[in-house]
Amino acid sequence: MIITLVPKYLNKEGSTFQFISPLKECSTCNLRNVCYNLNVNSYYKVTKIRGKEHNCFIHEGNKVYTVEVQEEKKPIMIQRKMAKEGAIITYKHTKCDYYECPFADECILNLVKDESKIKVLSVRANKCPRGYDLVEADIE
Repeated sequence: MIITLVPKYLNKEGSTFQFISPLKECSTCNLRNVCYNLNVNSYYKVTKIRGKEHNCFIHEGNKVYTVEVQEEKKPIMIQRKMAKEGAIITYKHTKCDYYECPFADECILNLVKDESKIKVLSVRANKCPRGYDLVEADIE
């Protein structure tokens, strides 16, 4: 169980988000260790609302809320030739405009930066419906 603080729009069970990085503006806040006890670029799911409210000068409404989260594996589409469990690869974003694709969130809309180093945790058989040589994989 991980306890952290989230803005109002994430303050509900089942909400998911990616923790990108700490903000410089928060370096003087007494609550920064609770906000920033998450892994950079990792994905989280809110599992329990704790109900405690705190002041925050960054988020909308100047409030954040105490929640419990669990780290989530993030599925993305990667090149088949690199899809080996345990491999650390350099991610290459696929250029595609098929936004109605069932894998759009994992492919063209994912937040993984081009040229990022990622670790492949598992590979699924799901393939790109457009015929690109991509498969679905969980990454770290």
